[in-house]
Parts: sequence; structure tokens; C-alpha cells
Amino acid sequence: MDTAEENTDDLLNELNGVLPAAATPEEGQELAAAEANAKKDPLVVSPPPTPSAAVKFQKAAESKAGDNRLRGYAVTVAGNYSAPSADTPGKKVKKQYTLTVNLPSLEGALSVIKNKMLDKMLKVKYRDYVTYLTHEIVNVLPLTPDTPESNNIAYMSFDALKSFVGARGVPLVLSDYGLDVRSLRSAVTDWILNPKGFEDREKKRLDDRKLEKELEAMNPSAVSVPEVAP
Repeated sequence: MDTAEENTDDLLNELNGVLPAAATPEEGQELAAAEANAKKDPLVVSPPPTPSAAVKFQKAAESKAGDNRLRGYAVTVAGNYSAPSADTPGKKVKKQYTLTVNLPSLEGALSVIKNKMLDKMLKVKYRDYVTYLTHEIVNVLPLTPDTPESNNIAYMSFDALKSFVGARGVPLVLSDYGLDVRSLRSAVTDWILNPKGFEDREKKRLDDRKLEKELEAMNPSAVSVPEVAP
């Protein structure tokens, strides 16, 4: 492991208060590939905002004064994990989790979380945790006011996504999505990557969502995935 990677690990551990873990060569290759893809990611929809003169002045003053605030992003990940069944020894059940990880940057964010933080942080948070099954970024927030929001659809906050829909005229109705940031992000991503035929796919998505809600209302004992508030 080179010095740069060691420094990255140290910063991740400091941000999240966990012990460092060594990366394997396979993990390093995956992270490098993720960073390369991020540089040409079609979901990056605009250049990053230029800091105002006031923000530049503030940062310079903080640097001179020895400001030591941790900067980066609070990334919320959700998914499923497996746990031992309380009723049947030897069998496992699927449960939902939500976890917030602090990262110094958003390049290859999901790969960094998966390879370096997810397993050990889930072990701490959930006492019955065995292994994670799925993982998905559902929200991203800057850790400090002077940290700009991401301009990548995959990492935009719920409010930023809604603003993007309005500004770009994405042909969907925000009220149809309520607080379901995952479904909204998926729909916006679909529109960016595959604009042709989007309206037809959107209609099918809404029909499917309507049917799911009707089924959940008629079967309240069934397990359902809750909406995720920003």
C-alpha cells in the first residue's frame, strides 16, 4: 500500500471513528476503475460551482487560523443484510439497514464504502448482522456549509434532485414520488441516459408503484420497503 492510499484510509477512519483496514490489490483496482469512470460519468450534469469571493475569503481565514473541521460528505447508504433467524436455528432472514458514512470526497463513493467501511460499520450498528446483501446511496449532504453539493445525479440530495427536475424540465411529476428519493433518482437517471421512450417507461413505473401501494394497503402484514426521507 502506498503513502497516498494510507492517507486516504487514515482520513476515512478519522471521519467515521473506526479502525483502519488494509485494502487488497483487487480492492485497489476496483477503486481505481471507479475513479476513472467518475471522470467521464454522464450523470455529472454541470460544472462544479465556482466558490464566491466570500467563501474563498472565509476558507483562507480559516486556514490561517488553523481551522481543523473535517470536510467532506455524509453519505447515507441503505440496503438489506442477513441475520440469524430467531425462529429457525441455522437459517437466516433478510433485514433492512440504513447507514451514514462520512467521506472526504465522492469519487468512487459506493466502492469506497463497500470495500472499506460497510462491513465493519454494520457489525457495530446491528448486533445480529452477518453480511450485507445490497447497498445503495440514498442521500448525500456536505459536512460543512462551505462544501459544495455534488453535481452528480447519483449523489445529489433530495432537494437538489427536485431542483434539477424543475430546471431541466424532466417530464415527471414530483408529487408522484412523495419522499421516495431512491425512485426519483432512478427515474431522473433513466431520463438522462435513455431519453427516448422515457414517457412510456415513466407511465409504467407509476402504474407499478400504484399497484404496489394498493397491494400493501390490502396486505398490511406483508414486509414493504419504506420511503426514504431526505
